[in-house]
Amino acid sequence: VPMPEANRLKGSYHWMNERAVSLISLPLLATAFIYGAHPINDMLMGIVLPVQVYMSFEQVLTDYFHARRWPIISRVLKYALVGMAGLAMFGAWRINTTDVGITNYCSRLWNANKKKEKEEQ
Repeated sequence: VPMPEANRLKGSYHWMNERAVSLISLPLLATAFIYGAHPINDMLMGIVLPVQVYMSFEQVLTDYFHARRWPIISRVLKYALVGMAGLAMFGAWRINTTDVGITNYCSRLWNANKKKEKEEQ
């Protein structure tokens, strides 16, 4: 695999985009905790959170499975990561449109053990 050209702008834009996505996710999560479920907030979380996870795992793959050393594995893992991010967004869309929404879904998961304990008593 040939050595890629050094490009400082690509790295700085990638870093800036990661920080922007992280900053966007903070108010979304705070809004969910303070105000509870809202369809617009749930849809935005269903987009922003998988993008943030995708960008983070992409960095892990770049660091540990670099294309020069692992050309086939790197390509397979990157395609798998894109597929997983797409499935996560599709799942969030399905939860938001056909079920209770991401915020209520997470609330139900968080309180499931408490509800089970009350039923046993």
